[in-house]
Amino acid sequence: MCYSQERVSTVGIQIKPIIPVQFFDAGKQEVNQNNIQYINQPKMGLSFGMVIRKGFTDALSLETGINFLKRNYDLTINDPENSFSGTSSFRIVNYEIPVQGLVYVRLGRQLFMNVSGGFSADIYPTPLFTFDDYFTSAVNRNNWAQISLLANIGWEYRTEKSGYIYFGASLHRPFSTMMREYVNYNGYNKHEEITFDLTGNYLTLDFRYFFHEDSEKKKKKLKKEPEMKRFIDPRK
Repeated sequence: MCYSQERVSTVGIQIKPIIPVQFFDAGKQEVNQNNIQYINQPKMGLSFGMVIRKGFTDALSLETGINFLKRNYDLTINDPENSFSGTSSFRIVNYEIPVQGLVYVRLGRQLFMNVSGGFSADIYPTPLFTFDDYFTSAVNRNNWAQISLLANIGWEYRTEKSGYIYFGASLHRPFSTMMREYVNYNGYNKHEEITFDLTGNYLTLDFRYFFHEDSEKKKKKLKKEPEMKRFIDPRK
């Protein structure tokens, strides 16, 4: 049995937990100004969507699709002079259209490893505004759309008739910061303003399932050939 992806076009679904990692410049940001501490803390988020894959050879394929993302943040303000500490949460929603090329290495009869790279068009629908009694926070997008770099590594198990199961990890890194957050703090006899640049970098764990599709070559073979009608002379 062959598990090649050559000339196979398939559709899949994916879910990707977003993990904030300081190493990739995607972790906590902290600003101290006039004895007041401001902390912007990215939290776990989620990306999910659909994937379209086109296999060209046993080792090369192309993927695209569309993803919906929810990224969560906490904003904490600590003012020790006034014995005050407050935390608020906000969420950024955006869409991504990735395009990336994949290279495969066969590890076993049905197990494959891949590395991939490409680009993503990131779309940011609207800015965001949050407030409370002691602060306001305006998160403004730098552009309504921008380009990001993608890198991925993963492992794929291919079944005979039940599709492909995939697990991996991806790095998403925009070429410029995605948004700027303006924070105004209104404490006792205080009015302070600071800014955070939100990078948009993140790491994900990738879980995908691709539906089974026969190769184009096999589909052609399955087509029935026209039956040849044989004429029998009744005089014989």
